[in-house]
Amino acid sequence: MELSRWLFVTLLGCASAGSPSMFGEITSPNYPQGYPSNANETWDIQVPEGYGIRLYFIHLDVEPSENCEYDSVKVIIGDDVQQTLCGRHVIGTVGIPIKEKFYHSTHLKLLFKSDFSNQERYTGFSAYYMAVDVDECEDESQDPCSHFCNNYIGGYFCSCPPEYDLHADQQTCGVNCSGGLYTDLRGQISSPGYPSPYPENSRCEYKVLLEPGYQVILTFQADDFDIEMADDGSCSYDILTIKAKGHSFGPFCGNSPPSRLETGSNEVDILFQTDSGGDNRGWKIRYSEDAIPCPKQVIEDAVQNPRQDGYVFKDMVTVTCVEGYEILVGQKKLPSFQAKCQGDGTWTNTHLKCEPVNCGVPESIDNGGVDFTHTTYGSGIKYKCNTDFYTLSGDDTYGCSLEGLWINSKGDSKLPNCVPVCGISSLKLQSKIFGGSSAEKGNFPWVVNIDSNTRGGGSLISDRWILTAAHVMQDNMDPMIRVGSVRIGSAKELRAKKVILHPKWKVEDIEVKTNFDNDIALIQLSNKVELGPCICPVCLPQKGGTSSPAIGEIGYIAGWGSTQKRSETKILQYATVFLRDTEGCKKSVVTDQTFTLNMLCAGGSGNDSCKGDSGGPLMFQDLTDRKSKKLYISGIVSWGVECGKFGMYTKVENYLDWIKETIEEVEKEENEQKEEPVKICS
Repeated sequence: MELSRWLFVTLLGCASAGSPSMFGEITSPNYPQGYPSNANETWDIQVPEGYGIRLYFIHLDVEPSENCEYDSVKVIIGDDVQQTLCGRHVIGTVGIPIKEKFYHSTHLKLLFKSDFSNQERYTGFSAYYMAVDVDECEDESQDPCSHFCNNYIGGYFCSCPPEYDLHADQQTCGVNCSGGLYTDLRGQISSPGYPSPYPENSRCEYKVLLEPGYQVILTFQADDFDIEMADDGSCSYDILTIKAKGHSFGPFCGNSPPSRLETGSNEVDILFQTDSGGDNRGWKIRYSEDAIPCPKQVIEDAVQNPRQDGYVFKDMVTVTCVEGYEILVGQKKLPSFQAKCQGDGTWTNTHLKCEPVNCGVPESIDNGGVDFTHTTYGSGIKYKCNTDFYTLSGDDTYGCSLEGLWINSKGDSKLPNCVPVCGISSLKLQSKIFGGSSAEKGNFPWVVNIDSNTRGGGSLISDRWILTAAHVMQDNMDPMIRVGSVRIGSAKELRAKKVILHPKWKVEDIEVKTNFDNDIALIQLSNKVELGPCICPVCLPQKGGTSSPAIGEIGYIAGWGSTQKRSETKILQYATVFLRDTEGCKKSVVTDQTFTLNMLCAGGSGNDSCKGDSGGPLMFQDLTDRKSKKLYISGIVSWGVECGKFGMYTKVENYLDWIKETIEEVEKEENEQKEEPVKICS
């Protein structure tokens, strides 16, 4: 008997060690002797999950006080004091607890405190606790299961009615209505059990998947739509949501269905989620297919063939740009392209664009400029020359064409040229050259001085070419040329790039030469010169126009050669001469020099060119345009019998073809790039 009692006490001691136990005993310090003053002791009581704690005292003898302020025993759950005990309670009936209470918790604390003194001897307390099974299914505040709750000692489990499944939370029951896949072109989908009330706590997922290129059309009817709605009109209870192509439609609820939905996708997900209450009937959706439409316009600024009010999946069109626009792929132009309406509602080849035809920045021209604002189709530009010493040859106005070219009124894209204005002279006076008058600036701005083995002159006939006599150049193919001033000392010095003698000129010693036939040469300057008041070309004779001055017609000669007073002059001299009959000149002298049809005779009576004037011009006024008073070169100073009698001149008219062809051939071979001309006039 003593052994059994010892075992019981041992078990109780183990149960109160702190780990969850089914029962245990707790006594105050020194119980049943009197408890000490200033006691403060706490016991933690824990029972396994699924149980509550029943606590009862079989003895309680604690100093009484108002509100148990002196000594007390407190029962604490969490931070809340559940019960405070003090006073003396004597056992009335054997086995009947003095104080007993059930606590719906697996953990509580027992706190015993005593103050500094006791007037009497108090023995303290003796209490027992035990684990008592909790019936969770009867606890309406927790409502642990959505449908059926089943209690067992230490716990409970939930169960579901037929056709329902227990969710992962092991508390909620719902219907498994997911996984429905609909691939027919037409059909209908409804909530579980429709038209009976749909199940609670359910999440239903349906998918409609049609052939790419078709969109799903969803339609609803009022009689087939009844989903629980919250009192505030929101869809916070049961929710129907539709998702397609990254877009979400809804949420929908209540008894007013949405209007017809064009989802724009061949793949649609229908989601239906319900809460734990309600008895609404649910819904029915009818779905059908429709070919996915493409935008009416494939790209901007284009027309399509065939033209239709709308285009749908698999339609093909030919795309052509409207007038003034073009399709560019790199540097290649396409007249049109084809586009196909795709299954995702987009056209193929939308990366191509119709861009405005652009003729680009107009090409510049030498000695001129161009005015423009825009460079696209229909825009206009206008060319002009920089100064009055150039004139525009060709049309001045061009437009940007559909082909992306700047063209003139004739449809030609060849650019105009700013050609030098020739023969402009400020000459007013007339006098002798053999001992004649000094020229002033602008009188003969084309006359140049050539410093060669044979000193002479020449005439500028363009902004880069000089016409002179072959005998002046034959012994020096790299002469120094002075231009831009009547005074040799202030003239600009230029170099020759090329000297071309006439192919039929015979190179012989000038002092003994008796045949000056074909005495003509061309000099190409290293650079073009910028024309101005001090330098501009003389006109060439024109066939059928100014090519043949009449016998006796007054002309002009100019040069830096010998005069009556000095062997040469540093200031350009000029005089007037009249054209003579070549045969008459021949008969007037005795000479072994040869007279040919390639020569002109002019001068006499003291007015004549002389040594140092070779290569210079014999000039006449263009009588076809008296108002302009232009001068043209008819002859080139070649040879003479005696200064002052008459001079023989190379007849320029006979060499016009050679001059033109030679210049064109040289410039064609050179294919020269544009360069800034040399500025001569200050």
